[in-house]
Amino acid sequence: MKYYKVVTGGMRSLGLRKNPNTMKFTVGEWTYDKTELFLDNRDNGGIWVANGMGAANTLKKYMMKRYGVGCLIFSVEIGSILYQNSYRTKTDRVRLVDMVQGL
Repeated sequence: MKYYKVVTGGMRSLGLRKNPNTMKFTVGEWTYDKTELFLDNRDNGGIWVANGMGAANTLKKYMMKRYGVGCLIFSVEIGSILYQNSYRTKTDRVRLVDMVQGL
């Protein structure tokens, strides 16, 4: 499966669902969630990625429509899967590989 990370133009996580743990990402480097990890669908305790371009595009459009925030989409490599559903996956670490869609 191909995974994608949607980040703000400033390379930060989106902070959706009032998640106070926004993270800064750098292309080519592993980013780890240093908080306590949870093997469930709660918003904290892992890094969320989109399961495919459709889910990533939906997030990008939502951020622009709801908050007026332009986003970037990157293909990523992920670490261990902590939780997964049909449109997103929660992992312990992520590495941004290539930008597939700009602002």
